This record gives sequence, C-alpha cells and structure tokens, in this order.
Amino acid sequence: MNDLKRTITYDQTINIGYIYLIPPRIGTIKETIELDVNECVNVDIDKEDRVAGLELFAEEAKVLKHTPVYEDELSLRFTDQEVLSTYHLSGIEFQFSTPDHNGLIGFTIVDPLKYHVKRKTKKTVLIDSKRFFKAIVSLH
Repeated sequence: MNDLKRTITYDQTINIGYIYLIPPRIGTIKETIELDVNECVNVDIDKEDRVAGLELFAEEAKVLKHTPVYEDELSLRFTDQEVLSTYHLSGIEFQFSTPDHNGLIGFTIVDPLKYHVKRKTKKTVLIDSKRFFKAIVSLH
C-alpha cells in the first residue's frame, strides 16, 4: 500500500497554489497540461500517466486558503459546497462547484490501483491501532 502524503502550497501574493498528489521526485513529470474544462488548473502527469500534482491559478487557487474539510486516502475536499460538475483525467475525478467546471472544490481518486492506494478497511484501522498501542506500551 502506498500512503499518499499530500502537500499543499499557496502563495497569496501571486495567487498560485499547488497540490502534490504524489511526493515529488526529480525526473518523474512527463508533461504538464491545462485541464480541458478549466484554464486555471494545470495538471502535472508523471511517467506512469498519473496526476502527480495540480497547479491552481487566479480564482481557482483561492480554495487553497481553506483547510480541507474532508480528506482520506482517496479524496480531498476544500469546501462542503455541492458538486455541480465533474471532470475525469488519469483516474482522478475533479469536482467543481459550478455547472461549467469552475470553482474546484476537490478531487477523488477513482482508480486506486493506478495510484497504488488501498482504502483502509476497519480491519486495517484496527491492526494499525493495535500496532500503535503496542509501540506505546513497548516504550514504557
């Protein structure tokens, strides 16, 4: 299982932000493309044809000022606004707050195998918590 450690940056002086979906490694980005449906969202595609990161400009970047309201292994949401349009690219569903694909509010990995992600089940969470408590007990 691969834990995606997302990093989010936002520079409010130039109003540009970046969301790393995959930890950056030198030489892994194959190309950068503009989302067909929104010119303020650029997508870095890695050599495995996965979305490695998102660069947000102008109005789209402002969502990064917010702390995510929801995040798990497969999803990230910055607001609880209703999703009114979606766009799919490389196993990712981008979610927007307007019918015309503006107002990016989050994304979901819809092809977890492509991203080497496995959603934690209750059993996995229980095993992880047992390991955690076992580690604490062994420290004392």
